[in-house]
Amino acid sequence: MTDRTTFRLSTWFNAVCRNAGRVSRKMPLSRAGLVLMGAIAATQLQGCFILGAAAVGGAALVATDRRTVGAQLEDQTIQVKAASQISNALRGNGNVSVNCYNQQVLITGQVPTEAYKQQVQRIVADIPNVKAVLDEVVVGPNSTLGQQAEDTFITSKVRASFIDDKQLYSQAFKITTSAGVVYLQGIVTQAEADQASAVASAVSGVKKVVTLFNIITPQQLQGIYKNTSQTPVTPPGNPPTTPATP
Repeated sequence: MTDRTTFRLSTWFNAVCRNAGRVSRKMPLSRAGLVLMGAIAATQLQGCFILGAAAVGGAALVATDRRTVGAQLEDQTIQVKAASQISNALRGNGNVSVNCYNQQVLITGQVPTEAYKQQVQRIVADIPNVKAVLDEVVVGPNSTLGQQAEDTFITSKVRASFIDDKQLYSQAFKITTSAGVVYLQGIVTQAEADQASAVASAVSGVKKVVTLFNIITPQQLQGIYKNTSQTPVTPPGNPPTTPATP
């Protein structure tokens, strides 16, 4: 890591801390939320080691994820391939993030031209086993370190709100924030989807919430846990829902 990169990361972290101070004076966060925010900041600062950390922490993620182990590995493979190929194609011309859940790929960020945007979309669409590409990349200048810090902080606040909400199982949701827009992915019931959208929308700084869920019935949710040691986490009192095809 270069001295310039270290300086940029230090600047980014200071921006996160300033945002944390402002928000904490307005809205008290739970202990779980504060711990989570620290973990997210540490993850961002250790970007050079993300893949290694993911490999080490994979077993922990498997134990709390509603996807099968095979699906999780497939998503990780798709995400790594997409990120690598996009980075090689852009060569520093843009700032694109890739998030894959259940073989549905969400791409967010900025690129300088429409041609780059189309190239990014083609790259992702051509990766084996990708079922859908959710292209939210915009044509324009890269977001600043301050804007990226704000997005990271919003994600941490949404996650903390999910942890505090007794009707939600926070580990069921993948949360991405880009330019103040929160994207929610996961395998959830309709009741969980509605509650998560409402909770995320109420978080300060959130401009819009986009849901990219695979909807299942409470009965299907119970089936996910049937042959595992986990305790089903369907929130009590959730009404039955009509499922969409996962």
